[in-house]
Amino acid sequence: MRPILLALATLALAAQDERAFLESMARLEKQDPAGKKDLEVGSPLRAAALAMDPAKEPEKARYAAASWLWATSLIRGLNHGMDGSYLKAAQGQAELQKAWTLLETVGGDLTRPRNAMRLELAWRLLDPVRMKAAYAAVADQPALNPRELIHCFFVSAHLGEWDAMKRHAQAVLAQGGKLESLHASAEDTPAMFDYESLLKAVETGRPERVTEPLAARSFRITKTRVKIRRISGHDKTLLKESETWPRDWVAKPDPTAPLLQVGAAAHWVEGPALPPVSGFMQKDRLYLVGYKIAQGDAPEAGRQDQAWDMRPDSGTPGRWRGLNTLTVWRAGVDPKAGPALQVTFDAEWDLRPLETLP
Repeated sequence: MRPILLALATLALAAQDERAFLESMARLEKQDPAGKKDLEVGSPLRAAALAMDPAKEPEKARYAAASWLWATSLIRGLNHGMDGSYLKAAQGQAELQKAWTLLETVGGDLTRPRNAMRLELAWRLLDPVRMKAAYAAVADQPALNPRELIHCFFVSAHLGEWDAMKRHAQAVLAQGGKLESLHASAEDTPAMFDYESLLKAVETGRPERVTEPLAARSFRITKTRVKIRRISGHDKTLLKESETWPRDWVAKPDPTAPLLQVGAAAHWVEGPALPPVSGFMQKDRLYLVGYKIAQGDAPEAGRQDQAWDMRPDSGTPGRWRGLNTLTVWRAGVDPKAGPALQVTFDAEWDLRPLETLP
């Protein structure tokens, strides 16, 4: 009986055009408890949206359904998949794939909001091909609003549009945006790129212009080891402690998340005690930076920066070699005094491919 009732409810919703989706959005915005039922996997509203025929339904209904699918997907969050299958899970989101399809033939007065939503969908799907198409329709429009602008900033990084990324970042700041909030999001959500650090990586690492095809890939770092190259700083306690550190190669355990590459951008989380790092990945270079701030009056309060500059080892497939620099700044100390401690390591990574999606 339940499938029949669900089918009848779905038909009734379809007849209401966009009203049911707009009313549901209003309930969710007001945090009305009744709105939670719409989020259930088997809800009639969700079934109506997924069953909507782009060739038959009115344009406003398609736009409303796509908006609803996008908004409710954000509320529910992304299932990161099992065994490191984050990319496959991201690109396999049925709600977002359907929203993209519903928007393909939307135009007229809805063209600009439709283009903006497609940009957000492509970003959420981690799909560089769709990002490229959606970005071209949004980036050159006059007077980008804050939402359009922040997603242009995100997507330009994945496309390797480095000059445009810097320009979008400046516009975000000019509109009152705070890039520090992007770093906080990355600390709270391990798979989220740290776009603030990614911008710094582009500014300090100076990547080359992207010429190779864009793809989405993930890797498992199966082996990580470092060896101290040099130590400096002004904090006597930290320098004294560093004297006890081993000077030979030291292997580290596997990280808690795979290394992700989405287009030209890359992201890695080494562990909860260290900052998430983001940057760029090209066939001959991987450059990542990040930071973590410890608040309070404790002696260890301050900022910890980390940078990785790695290149492929021509003699060992899958192995990358380079430098890892750890810089510690103490709270309350004049930055002109220099870092409390800076350690430069020789570093080696062995990367095993997990997923490659076109």
